[in-house]
Amino acid sequence: MTNLNKKISELNSKYGNESSEFEEELVEQLKKKFPEQYQLSLEDLKNDGSDDPEMEMTPGRFVDHIGDKSDELLKEYETILKKLNGE
Repeated sequence: MTNLNKKISELNSKYGNESSEFEEELVEQLKKKFPEQYQLSLEDLKNDGSDDPEMEMTPGRFVDHIGDKSDELLKEYETILKKLNGE
C-alpha cells in the first residue's frame, strides 16, 4: 500500500467510509476535478480486460496517475467526504 493509499484509507476511517458507501459519489467528484487522471485510469481498466471500466472505477485508481497532485487529491477527497457526511 502506497503512502497516498494509506492516507485515503485513514480518511475513510475518519469519516465513516470504511465500507466504501460513498465510492460512487467520490469517483464522480474526483472525475470532475482530475479528468486527465480519470481517463488514464479508465484506460488501465480497459487494458486489464474490464468489460465496464466506469463501473469498476474506484477513488484508489486515481492514485496511480496523480503524480505531483497528491496533496490536492487528498484535500479534495477529504472535502468530498465532509460534504457527504453533512459537515
